[in-house]
Amino acid sequence: MKISTVDLYRYELPLTAPLQLGASTVAHRRGGLLRIRTEQGATGWGDAAPLPGFSSESLADVIAHARAVVPRWIGTELAGPGADRTRFWQALPLGGDAPPSFCFATESARVDLFAATRGLSVPEGLEALRSDEENGAPSAPRPTVGLNALITNLLEEGPEQARQCRERGYRAVKVKVGRAPLDREVDALRRVRAELGAAIALRADANRAWSVGEAVAFAEATRELDVAYVEEPLASPSRLAELAAQTDLPIALDETTREAGPEVLRDGPPVRAVVLKPTLLGLREAQAWSRAATAQGSLPVLSASYESGVGLRMLVALAAVGPDVPVGLSTYDRLATDVLQPPLPMEGPTIDVAPVVDPRGAIDADRLDRLDAFSA
Repeated sequence: MKISTVDLYRYELPLTAPLQLGASTVAHRRGGLLRIRTEQGATGWGDAAPLPGFSSESLADVIAHARAVVPRWIGTELAGPGADRTRFWQALPLGGDAPPSFCFATESARVDLFAATRGLSVPEGLEALRSDEENGAPSAPRPTVGLNALITNLLEEGPEQARQCRERGYRAVKVKVGRAPLDREVDALRRVRAELGAAIALRADANRAWSVGEAVAFAEATRELDVAYVEEPLASPSRLAELAAQTDLPIALDETTREAGPEVLRDGPPVRAVVLKPTLLGLREAQAWSRAATAQGSLPVLSASYESGVGLRMLVALAAVGPDVPVGLSTYDRLATDVLQPPLPMEGPTIDVAPVVDPRGAIDADRLDRLDAFSA
């Protein structure tokens, strides 16, 4: 089974409202799609969508890297059904210093191809590859995945949004903190917790907003609120051990995963969870972090990055073979339109996996700008 063509596309999707990403405000989500086709007609798609303000690479970097690397793939022999898959991931060299979002796109397309040529769903393909690597038996992917809800305006609308989340049946809710004076945020969080009740997990994300002293003050003020974890509380993440020594605030990592390797889980302070964004890490790197987190007793939690439906369906597939916890994939409604038509059925609090990962819709070519077509 040889690669016959690889197509590279670019997309620009309008958002329903401008999105604040660090110091940048964006009104459109830009990314690239990679399509790999074999001589037998099998097709695999991947999404490369670096996130401004969070990714180390730009979309221009991804396109330049793809143009340098992809021509070498033409004519490459891929393992066919029943073949030895021990060298599966080495078949397509990614090139030195490959941008993580390019890795995610290529690895996603490879999984897509692998599943298609074996009559498997994408989650089944992921699980088959995992069991091969670990010399174990594959497990059945879960048919549904739970989503955590996002409270987008803690101070003004937090309690009302929390009430709606409870009534809709969400098991977890995430709020952004570190954006307003501590006393105002704590007061809003108390009212959010009152609306949620005790059974719904309350997750917080500080995006490295606080000093150690501010994080300690938050921990003390919210002790009775049973916060599941706080993502990246410190502006100086090197001081996380200092924070852990002063308080029992449950910590989660996010940005750290894009700056260091999984070994920090072994060498650093204990963390409650690790939030993983495969679109920004690469699929294989996210899997490595997930294994390391599990080994250290931390909870791996998948999260989206406002990618297109092509990228999001791979994240849902990953969630279907991961821990049974609500995941952060509630970003799809921020896209005013998608490259997939009809759009994916991503309404929470629980989604059915099959119609998302193997959609009946097609990629809308009118929403794509074809950049390159590589063939023999």
